[in-house]
Amino acid sequence: MGRGRNGALLGGSAAVVLTAAMLTTSTASGAVVQAAGTVNGFGYGQLQTQTIGAAGCGTNTAGEPSIHVSRANLVGLGSEDGVGSGSEYWRATQVGGSTAASPCALVYSGQPNGVSKVGASGGDIDTAFAPQTSTLGTYRIYVASLNLGSINVAVSNDNGATFSQTPVQAGVPVDDREWIAAYGADTSLLTYHDIGTGNIDVLRSDTGGTAYHQISQVIPPTDYKASNNELGNLVIDHNQATATGFWAYQSFVAPSKNPGTSSAPYNEAFLGVSNDGGNTWTDKPIPCTKAFGGNGLDHNFPNVSVAPNGTIFYAVSDDHSIYVAMSADHGNTWTCSGPISSATQAIFPWLVATSQGEDLVYYGAVGTGTSQTWYVYFAQNLTQSVSGWSTTQLMPVHRGQVCEGGISCTGGRQLLDDFGVDTDQSGWAHIAYSHDSPDLGGSGSYTGYAVQQAGSPVGYPN
Repeated sequence: MGRGRNGALLGGSAAVVLTAAMLTTSTASGAVVQAAGTVNGFGYGQLQTQTIGAAGCGTNTAGEPSIHVSRANLVGLGSEDGVGSGSEYWRATQVGGSTAASPCALVYSGQPNGVSKVGASGGDIDTAFAPQTSTLGTYRIYVASLNLGSINVAVSNDNGATFSQTPVQAGVPVDDREWIAAYGADTSLLTYHDIGTGNIDVLRSDTGGTAYHQISQVIPPTDYKASNNELGNLVIDHNQATATGFWAYQSFVAPSKNPGTSSAPYNEAFLGVSNDGGNTWTDKPIPCTKAFGGNGLDHNFPNVSVAPNGTIFYAVSDDHSIYVAMSADHGNTWTCSGPISSATQAIFPWLVATSQGEDLVYYGAVGTGTSQTWYVYFAQNLTQSVSGWSTTQLMPVHRGQVCEGGISCTGGRQLLDDFGVDTDQSGWAHIAYSHDSPDLGGSGSYTGYAVQQAGSPVGYPN
């Protein structure tokens, strides 16, 4: 699974007060498991893995999910069971804005990255929808997942009912934390951390994910950042074509200057920018992020999103709060927000930029010292700017410490490393998150889904 580099333990414990009407179910062992509820304009629930092809809430043991909504309003949510155990996928066509949009509506599709030619995948899942329909008339789905020294990309051409699998770069350098993004009907980019060099390698497919070939690296090998970075997600601008292809953006954080042989916090955000479909890259600093990067900005992954008009929004955490930067000129100049979160601590931001505003989610802690409970927070900006955010506390998801050290953690890993948000074509939010299992303070995790049923929508995404 993904990992932060500082390995800090955060948080404590506290009693949990639920501000939701919940439905519950019991497992065979008698444990009570949250099935579904509502809170502050969102319906939320735990997805089921008991019956392939069926909708409904129930139980699962997956975590660290990825969520996207297609241009046909198909909600697709993938989550991982860990390297060697495969991944899970759920999907359903629905639009938020009323209680008819149900957190239990997603249909379980089974394991897209189950057993491939190189064994079972299941680590660090990421997903994408193609923005144009294929010759089969559907928006192709990509589900990428780690398998130790390789990556598995599962592809669906029938809205997630079935998947084919492509083992990528088996036997080539050991990799970590891959990200995938799509362009047109058949093209996708895949990036990952090359463990041998520390750089961010870029692969491309123009055949609907049936084969990938490395085409570039995001950071020049002679740059100090090539071996000193934490990469975040990869996005592609679906609407602003260029003379040589399309715009692609890779987020990462690194030290603001060369630390030499010593270690240094990753105190500045950077954006890898390509205007030729991923073949070449220019790494652009975000200077205003240095003002809040003294504690490092790898808590955990930086996150970038591009609005339909090409404006870029970029979120980071300094472990205490969430900040958002904005650029209207492909990353050449930036404006930064002040602290957005009101929680004691705030980590793991994810945002979606739309035609009429931005939605942002993160995990935030309430309380201090040994009295902390972690919640999903939903922040919204109804303008295309970095000011004017409103923040809503949603469901509690964890009680106790949070560890950001990935596989080096010995506890506090229930929230894993990230989660996600996207909007449908009407601007309503859809959130995927990790939760303690079976209840707050539990030793395991499960994947939950929340859909916005009331409040204000933003616009349509890129």
